[in-house]
Amino acid sequence: MFGGFMAFMLKGGWDMWLLLVISITGLAVVIERLWFFAQQHGDTKGLLRAIGQKISQDDIDGAIKVCRNQRGMLPKILEFGLLRGEKNRADITDALSIALMEHLNSLERNLAIIGTIAVISPFVGLFGTVLGIIKAFDDIALKGNSTPSVVAAGVSEALITTASGLIIAVIAVVFFNYFKSRIKTYNQEMIVAANQMAEMLHFHNTGAPIPTDLYQPTGAAGT
Repeated sequence: MFGGFMAFMLKGGWDMWLLLVISITGLAVVIERLWFFAQQHGDTKGLLRAIGQKISQDDIDGAIKVCRNQRGMLPKILEFGLLRGEKNRADITDALSIALMEHLNSLERNLAIIGTIAVISPFVGLFGTVLGIIKAFDDIALKGNSTPSVVAAGVSEALITTASGLIIAVIAVVFFNYFKSRIKTYNQEMIVAANQMAEMLHFHNTGAPIPTDLYQPTGAAGT
């Protein structure tokens, strides 16, 4: 298998090694982003219910502890708001907005690399093809043999880099769009969760009961 891979790489020329470096870089970023999103908190509603229960019991420290015991960005953002829970709703909302903006860069980290790979891979592959065709015609001129079979052989070898570049680009575009969708969805979830917690703290500060059907554990609404 390794011998076949090496033969394929050598057949495509030095440009194939550049495409290999590009593909390995893209793979590393994809794995890093998949790991990053796997580490994010997945049960937003459950987290809000746990926090709401603590707030309704006038246990802000307990709500902060709930956040600190969870993984991901969202608990950290909510903790940032809880630490300012005594302020008015506008100030809490502003604080949460700042925390959201600070963490937005983490969501989009390294995504530009995948986008760049999606754009440049076909051009890198095409460049290799152009060089390969030039070399093929140079060989034909030197050997004085321009039969269709000789031309076809040279061109087929040159087109390997274009095909490889297109494959890398397609895969990069798929993952780029996937991560963009994940970022949009997760960012919206964090915004909604931050606003809901600001609402909970507002209810708490004004002495109004927190809507149990929204924030407290299942079964508590009917009690």
